[in-house]
Amino acid sequence: MSIIGVLAGSTVLISISTNLQRGRDTKRKADLTAIQSALEIYRSDIGAYPAGTGTLSPTYMGTVPTDPKTKQAYAFTPAGTAYILCATLENPAGAYCVSNP
Repeated sequence: MSIIGVLAGSTVLISISTNLQRGRDTKRKADLTAIQSALEIYRSDIGAYPAGTGTLSPTYMGTVPTDPKTKQAYAFTPAGTAYILCATLENPAGAYCVSNP
């Protein structure tokens, strides 16, 4: 009976962990969408993308969001009239990137 209890408890913990990961991934995707919108407004005003996302605050967005787990800035690579903005997802693991339309 105690083995079943331990296994059931482990399953619950894994489920909670998975749900937390998915929640953070959803937040990451929403953050990238918000940053992407600010980047497009910036480009419309200035004529080019910024060298870094920190330039967006406070004029184009209050605070530039960071990864909900690591608190690090999202990866941003400007390339003239283009950019790539990426987050590292947890579940499933891998990169999620957006770029200018």
